[in-house]
Amino acid sequence: MDLTERLGLVSYRNQAKSDIKPHITVDTDICNSTCPHKCTTYVCPANCYTMDEDGKVHFQVEDCIECGTCMYACDQGAVDWNYPDPEIGRGVTWNFG
Repeated sequence: MDLTERLGLVSYRNQAKSDIKPHITVDTDICNSTCPHKCTTYVCPANCYTMDEDGKVHFQVEDCIECGTCMYACDQGAVDWNYPDPEIGRGVTWNFG
């Protein structure tokens, strides 16, 4: 099973695409202007960060698995992370932990 198929199996509690309240926001203007390495495009296991043919970074939250890798990898201040509030039933549904 490839990554796209595996990510299709991730489920989120009580959150439809029309109801999404992202736990993470990314200022791609920082990524595309002052970031010298664009490391989030290499470290994100869900490929939420991509780089186009012009070298511009793009971010999509929909496949995020809330691992936090980008939060630690970004040293330019582009990633703003707030864990989902479990009391309102948001976030990834984990089967084993």
